[in-house]
Amino acid sequence: MKDITFPSRPVSGELLPFRKRCCAVAVLGFCALNAVMQAQASPTAPNSARQNIVLLIADDMGWGDLSSYGHPVFETPNIDRMAQEGQRWTDFYVSSPICSPSRGAMLTGRVETRTGLYGVTNSVVVENDPNRFLDKEATIAQVLKGNGYSTALFGKWHLGDSAGAYPTRVGFDEWWGTPMSNDAYFVGGVTNEQLRKRAMSGEPLKKIFGEYLAQATANFSQPRSELWNTPLITSKRVGAGTEARYKDQELERPIDQKTYNRRLTDQVVDYVGKKHAQPFFVWVGYEKPHLPHFAGPEFEGKSKGGRLGDAIAELDHSVGRVLEALRSGGNDKDTLVVFVSDNGPWLWFEALSGSTGILREGKKSTYEGGVRVPALFWQPGTIKPSVVHGIGSTYDLLPTFVAMAGAKLPVTELDGVDLSVTLKDGKDSPRHTMPYYLGGKLMAWRDGDWKLNIYEASAHFGGRNGKLPQPTLYHLGRDPGEKYDQAANEPAIVERLLRSASDFEQSVAKAEPGFDRILKASK
Repeated sequence: MKDITFPSRPVSGELLPFRKRCCAVAVLGFCALNAVMQAQASPTAPNSARQNIVLLIADDMGWGDLSSYGHPVFETPNIDRMAQEGQRWTDFYVSSPICSPSRGAMLTGRVETRTGLYGVTNSVVVENDPNRFLDKEATIAQVLKGNGYSTALFGKWHLGDSAGAYPTRVGFDEWWGTPMSNDAYFVGGVTNEQLRKRAMSGEPLKKIFGEYLAQATANFSQPRSELWNTPLITSKRVGAGTEARYKDQELERPIDQKTYNRRLTDQVVDYVGKKHAQPFFVWVGYEKPHLPHFAGPEFEGKSKGGRLGDAIAELDHSVGRVLEALRSGGNDKDTLVVFVSDNGPWLWFEALSGSTGILREGKKSTYEGGVRVPALFWQPGTIKPSVVHGIGSTYDLLPTFVAMAGAKLPVTELDGVDLSVTLKDGKDSPRHTMPYYLGGKLMAWRDGDWKLNIYEASAHFGGRNGKLPQPTLYHLGRDPGEKYDQAANEPAIVERLLRSASDFEQSVAKAEPGFDRILKASK
């Protein structure tokens, strides 16, 4: 059962009043720096050897789920080798603690309120939504394709399941995978759509959430593929521009989840192992370790970590196969590989959930456990092996990929910065601030080691949500678990961060929540 969302109750109060000021120094990291980056972008060099880019995205993997990040039980030797040979970032963030807005920001390098890639009632894109969400945005795939790259997406998409919203419509030449999470299209009981309709009719949310949690826990504990009528789809772009046509085909429904990861990896390995006339960009959306946990026969029951450990072991094996395909094909030195998660673990399901290590909360919360994720960058001979403690974000992927590809940035207001000076030269990260968004709200703001929480959203079922009576302040260097509020001791820092958050929010022209558009049509 997909990340179900219901109509939210009104929250008392709005975001703290923002002062009308010009962009302050903290905002320059987003506004002025991006203008400079666009003006100084390297020109495309079509006759030079340009590197390939592979982006590997785990689903709901927590900051503490890898042995290289401290997990005492899960064994992830292939990903750990990637960390040793490349860069492991300790303070790397996604834009939002939930899937669709997080992936939207990865694709565009822009905060959700600029793009409309968020929802207030529907926190993610729901099944059978007829809308398209990226028509007005430039995606990584479009930018790199416009600079001579072949582009492919394998695995999960979750930015629309209508044909008009497929990845091939927004810059990818081909797609093999699933439109939503692997728990979407639930048919083993009361469906997500039925629960949402009951919520819209005014039935008490506590009752509906309780029913959902009990049903989901039972099915996640003993999962069978047929409980989720998830389609496996292939789509290819034929032609270009106004002449583009698409070949879409449903290959299987429901997918066989026990064999899906192996088949997904086969697709990726086959693609990166081919000889390409052009450099390539590959986006791999893994289904793991999102619930329900399935593992292939060679992994099932083998981990001390139970079903979740089995799933993570298979995910690690997949990453190892992809890296080995690059090595054996002689493409490893010409390929930048990035491994990252889309948000923290889904803590509603207790022992079936992943780990945030020492961090607080998880998925659906803008405390650190929901938005700080494992992030690895690997390219032998180019990436300087190290552990990086500077701030980075998935906002930064688009400008970083463009810089390392010698391409041109899109002419738009980006919220990402180019991290290539850290990756290649070992310099400090150019990112110093971080906005934390959820449901179109600026929930928190980080500047250096200080983090100010304005709203909170609990990752635990029945936990607290809404505006904090007073903002809380944490020093993430001394207190990464956000246990000891320093707001009363540091009023000047509270005021400075509030002012910076205010300036940033004022600089963004807020778009309507695109994931809620389906609600208007259903009335």
